[in-house]
Amino acid sequence: MNDNSSTERALDLLIIGAGGFFGAISRFMIAGQLGPASGTLVVNVLGSILLGFLMYNSEYLGYVSPRIRMFFGIGFLGSLTTFSTFTVQTFQMPLVEAVFNVIANVLLTLGGVFAGRGIVVYIVKKGEERSGL
Repeated sequence: MNDNSSTERALDLLIIGAGGFFGAISRFMIAGQLGPASGTLVVNVLGSILLGFLMYNSEYLGYVSPRIRMFFGIGFLGSLTTFSTFTVQTFQMPLVEAVFNVIANVLLTLGGVFAGRGIVVYIVKKGEERSGL
């Protein structure tokens, strides 16, 4: 590994770590305001919407650079959202509440990804209409 690739790799790790730092703090603050199960649901749904927006934007439109995607996608949103906390909280709930929690998390987070993608598609279509394409 040459010095340039080592430096690039170290920079990538710092970018991801910085995003993770801010994502973890954000999750802590949101969950603290809403309570454990509600806070986890909110961060997972919000994170899914943002991840859908970011990934569709990045993969299909190319507006987001790889390092911005690292910071937000891997770092911030990876830290903000939490499958492990969702799992533990669900395990600790009474059965009916646990089933509702699983259904709500799965449906709303998948819906969030599609909503994020839909926002990008809408923005692109509006931009094309304005430019006469």
